[in-house]
Amino acid sequence: MNGRPSRRSLLKGGLAALTAAQAHAQEPSPKLGIIGLGNRAQRHLLAFQQVEGVEIAALSDIQADRMRAAQTGPAANAATYVDYRELIADRNVQAVVIAVPNYLHAKMAIEAMKAGKDVLMEKPIGITYQEAIEVAAAAKKYNRVVAVGMQRHYAPAYRKIIEFVRGGGLGEVNLYALNEYRGDWNPKTWRWTDPQTGKQTAWRHLRKLAGSSLLEFSVHSYGFLYEMIESPLAKCSATGGAVQWPKRTTEDAIAVIADYRSGTRLQHTYCGFAPGAQWQLTIAGALGSLQYDRKAATVRKQGQEPFELNLGGSEKPGGAEARMYREFFRNVRERSQSPLNPEFAIEAAKLAYAAWMSIDENRIITDKDFASLPA
Repeated sequence: MNGRPSRRSLLKGGLAALTAAQAHAQEPSPKLGIIGLGNRAQRHLLAFQQVEGVEIAALSDIQADRMRAAQTGPAANAATYVDYRELIADRNVQAVVIAVPNYLHAKMAIEAMKAGKDVLMEKPIGITYQEAIEVAAAAKKYNRVVAVGMQRHYAPAYRKIIEFVRGGGLGEVNLYALNEYRGDWNPKTWRWTDPQTGKQTAWRHLRKLAGSSLLEFSVHSYGFLYEMIESPLAKCSATGGAVQWPKRTTEDAIAVIADYRSGTRLQHTYCGFAPGAQWQLTIAGALGSLQYDRKAATVRKQGQEPFELNLGGSEKPGGAEARMYREFFRNVRERSQSPLNPEFAIEAAKLAYAAWMSIDENRIITDKDFASLPA
């Protein structure tokens, strides 16, 4: 499977979407059915306030109070279903939004596509590589538009940095070094109940529900990096585990190193118990370096004064998601491929899958490990 999207398909979702899509009123959206109304879904509902013509035909959540609370604005008259399968079967629903815990993403997306619905699903595309390629295969089989919600693709700062690097601002890039630090997961998140013991556990603490921490958190950054690297993963080695919270099965400390076919190297450090520590990306090329800390992007070149890229001003919360939805609605109307299509999502997430395999199997993972899986 050739997972590399073309430069043109990625650019269509980039700076062009930040101008024309905002300047013109939108045609009505496909009639949406939203599955999952927890914390993440609130960001989607906030984005709808910035998008004209949104139509929400149905809502589904296992908690009825969440559905009642969501029945406002464009969802005021939405049908409600505790069983998501009834939403998928609803003939008024044309496209399904999936905002549920990770282990349900692939299953629900495939069921929706089988029913003739287009899909916008939260990341990751699947908690295993096998699940991911099954989603991609279903999109082709049923001729559906699928977008995987890696909305930072639409963030103005990301677009400016991507265009600077792609435009040769640093020359040939040899190294991407990413340091990601965060505090613990939201304590108010949904808690899964073990059917055998009755014990409740926050879903992000369990691999079988969340996948790895890299799939749940770092995959956004991996998408950002992949748009600049533009080359398939060649090999990866990783180490990590549950250091701070050893009773969990998702890792809280991870170190990853990777090579890409182009010759570019990547190193990534993730820590989930360092609240307030600085997130930073360093990109080093033949002509200089760029350091980005989510506030400023500083460029340093030999013999020149450092300067900062103009990343644009701040935007409303939900702005990136709003642009993602405008693009998705256009893709549905025109039956065109989303920039966040399954192939792109798989290539971006492949580093997370490889790191997980490397940690578990204590070996270097190569592109041959992925080639051996059925596509």
